[in-house]
Amino acid sequence: MAAIYSLYIINKSGGLIFYKDYGSKGRMDTNDSLRVASLWHSMHAISQQLSPINGCSGIELLEADTFDLHCFQSLT
Repeated sequence: MAAIYSLYIINKSGGLIFYKDYGSKGRMDTNDSLRVASLWHSMHAISQQLSPINGCSGIELLEADTFDLHCFQSLT
């Protein structure tokens, strides 16, 4: 069963709107949270533009050894 460690809500221009840590393991300070949100938004936006497939929505999942990073986009 997958656990949620952190939740980031980023606006369409890449600004961090909301951040919540759900575990005591590996807590980040505010600056690190801003960096992660900005980096993830940038990778997602660049991957949309570099994709050879028309209409690509960008990176939706980044799988690492110790975590998975998902991207969910709302319609509003």
